[in-house]
Amino acid sequence: MRLRLITALCLISCPHKMVAGQTTIASKVDAALDSWASRNNTRVAVLKITANPVPLLASIAESNGEPDIRRSRAIALLATFKVTTSERALIQLVDDSTPKFRCLALQSLTELNSHVALPVLVRKLDDKAICMKLTMTDPAREQEVYVSDEAVRLLEMITGQTFGKEPKAGHRATNPWKEWWSKQRLASQLHLPTFEAQV
Repeated sequence: MRLRLITALCLISCPHKMVAGQTTIASKVDAALDSWASRNNTRVAVLKITANPVPLLASIAESNGEPDIRRSRAIALLATFKVTTSERALIQLVDDSTPKFRCLALQSLTELNSHVALPVLVRKLDDKAICMKLTMTDPAREQEVYVSDEAVRLLEMITGQTFGKEPKAGHRATNPWKEWWSKQRLASQLHLPTFEAQV
C-alpha cells in the first residue's frame, strides 16, 4: 500500500522525472550529450529521442544547475537547428554570467548564420572578461582570450576583413571594428552597398 502511495504521489508531483523505471526524454537527451562522440552523431542521437529538441537543449544550455560540459555541448548543438527558438536561446546566452558560455554562444550564433549575429558581436566588443586561455608551446606561454577577442575573430570570419591586434596587450583591436560597424550602419541608412558576408 505504501509503495502505491509513493508511486501515485510521484506521478502527480514529478511528471518529468523517472517514474517506475521509465526514462524521460530529458534524461535520454542528457545521456546523449554526456556520451558525445561528435556534434553530428550527437545531433542524430538527440533527433531519434525527440523531433523537437531545441526547447530542451536551450533549457540545458541556460541552466546553471547542469554540468559545464553538458551546457557547452547543448550550446554547440543549438547551432545546428536553424529555428527562431535556437536563435533566441543563443542571444540570451551571449549575456550569460559565465564568460566561456558567452564565447560558445557567440560561436553558435555565428554558425547559425543569424541576421542578428553582427550587431551582437559588435555589442560584445567591450566585453573584456576572460573566456578561455590558450597555451602555446613554442615559445612556451599562456594567453588569455577575452570575449571581445572571440567577437573580433568571428567578425573576421563573417566579413573576411581583419584589423590586427592591440599593440601592447596582444588582444584583438576592437575600435576599428566599432568604426567599421558605424560605417556599415550609415551606408545602410543611405542605401549604399555594404559588405557581403562570407559565412
